[in-house]
Amino acid sequence: MALDATANGTSANSYVTVADADTYHDSHLYATTWTAASTANKEKALKMATRILDEKIAWTGTKTTDEQALAWGRSDVTDDGYSVSSTIVPNPIKNATAEFARHLIGTDLTGNADGKGLASLAVGSISLTFDKTDTAGVIPSIVQEMLRGWGIIHARAKFGTVAVVRT
Repeated sequence: MALDATANGTSANSYVTVADADTYHDSHLYATTWTAASTANKEKALKMATRILDEKIAWTGTKTTDEQALAWGRSDVTDDGYSVSSTIVPNPIKNATAEFARHLIGTDLTGNADGKGLASLAVGSISLTFDKTDTAGVIPSIVQEMLRGWGIIHARAKFGTVAVVRT
């Protein structure tokens, strides 16, 4: 399926086009992973990033229509005191999606990290200690920061949420 970044679209599958993501990465110091990727892989990464964001984030406001495929555009959303149009995907959401897509191209963030859950390892007399609270998130910290104030991120492998508060 072709990439469709139409806000409120019934067949939308991305919050940002490849062209807009390319523009975002034009001024990014660490864009090599993105710029080296094929257009097909960029599209896959943008679709995957969008899907994960919609699965992991309870966005502020409400969907504009029941028919739209993705969570954005949304009604009842403000940014710095100003109303956000319900017919667009705001630039911070687009930029965060592009950033997340670059991370997904570079690494499989959906798999368990090496050493996940391991608190310590000793070689002499072999000793392992596991940390049950070690639950690395799928969404990179920078993407979480970029989305601060736009919703609540559901924490991975935990029964709770992490508030994303804009200051």
